[in-house]
Amino acid sequence: MTYRLARTQNKLNAQATALLKANCKLSLVEWRIILLVQLYDGTSMSHIAADVQMDKGQLSRKVAVMTKKGLIRTAPDEHDHRIHHLHLTPKAQKLAGTITPVMRKRQELLVDGVKPAELEVFFKVLQRIDAAAEARDID
Repeated sequence: MTYRLARTQNKLNAQATALLKANCKLSLVEWRIILLVQLYDGTSMSHIAADVQMDKGQLSRKVAVMTKKGLIRTAPDEHDHRIHHLHLTPKAQKLAGTITPVMRKRQELLVDGVKPAELEVFFKVLQRIDAAAEARDID
C-alpha cells in the first residue's frame, strides 16, 4: 500500500510540476505555499509548515526565495517578533489567477468517472491511513 501511495504521489507531483512549469514558472512547493497563503492570508510559517508537513527551516528558506522573487510579503507579529505573517503580493495574486483554472481543470480530470460516494470513501480511508501514520510505536 505505501509503495502504491508513493508511486501515485510521484506521478501526481510530476504532472503538477510540468503544468506549473509550462504555465507560470512556479515550483510545486511555491504553488502550494501560494495556495495556503491565499487561503489563510496573514498566516504564519509555523501554520503552513504544519499543514504541508514541511520542515520549518526548509519552508523558511523557500519563503525567503519567494520574497526575493516578489511573491510573498512578510510582516512581523505585533506581539511576538519571532512570528512573521505571510501575505501574497500582487504578482503572486496574478500568477494564482492565471494558474488556478489550469490546476482546477487538472483536479476535475483526476476524478473524472469517480462517483462522489467513491470519493467520500477514498477520503475517509486516506484520513484513517494518515492518522495511523502518526503513530510512531508499532508494537
